Amino acid sequence: MHTKLQVGDVMRGRSVAEVIASRHDAFAVGEIVSASTGWQEFAALTPNPIAGGIFDILKIHTPVKPYSLHNGILGGTGATAYFGLLDVGALKAGDVLVVSAAAGGVGAVAGQIGKVLGARVIGIAGTPEKCAWVTGTLGFDACINYRTDNVDQRLTELCPDGLNVYFDNVGGEILDTCLNHMALNARIVICGFISTDHAATPHPGPKNYTNLLRRRARMQGFFVFDYAPRWGEAEDKIREWYQAGRINPAEDVDQGLEKMPDTLQSLFTGANRGIKVCRVGDDP
Repeated sequence: MHTKLQVGDVMRGRSVAEVIASRHDAFAVGEIVSASTGWQEFAALTPNPIAGGIFDILKIHTPVKPYSLHNGILGGTGATAYFGLLDVGALKAGDVLVVSAAAGGVGAVAGQIGKVLGARVIGIAGTPEKCAWVTGTLGFDACINYRTDNVDQRLTELCPDGLNVYFDNVGGEILDTCLNHMALNARIVICGFISTDHAATPHPGPKNYTNLLRRRARMQGFFVFDYAPRWGEAEDKIREWYQAGRINPAEDVDQGLEKMPDTLQSLFTGANRGIKVCRVGDDP
């Protein structure tokens, strides 16, 4: 459990970095790693075992440039989408997949993986520009603007036979609406609940949860670090798709460490599109 940051502490954050000095046998100078370095140009870290014989500092065995990809589609973001869809959602070809926060980092990757696997993919996003990007650049079959469209009506139009998998990043009313559009044996993947995470009062539970029984469906949450011993599986598969041109990296890049406060804030104002990255230095 993290303790609260105090004034003067280094802000937390995960980075892709080069090992420039090492006193640990598992890490050699010149290797590329993914680690929680914080917002700083240099960090002194002590590797700690977490699961399956791996460390919290993850060695990148096959680095791909730009190295920022290993904080995105080839890192935790990609792993979240991959295991959420395949292990939790049991997605298969021919499924109808609905993804909320489709223009966010995880949503953008989840929808693309869905297309690669042969699903029909419907995104939900918050502006016309994001919806156009989701369909035009990322290749989703359709995208609903939850601010201007009637989500319930649009889901009826776009998936008249119901959805098979809903990848939920937002919770709240959109989750409740999607629970009303499940096909038989649907799978609801709970990845996040940003729409209610910072609400002043507790949000009421979904009214339509009884449809889980009626549709013989299931709703399951997951935490990506539970899959840490298998991250290499996700990285290998997504790298294959990326190098074949089937996955867009969906990066939204800022430059310079001084931009990090703005980079973080953009995640909560809706200004970001795709995987938000702040590049501190050039790739070695």
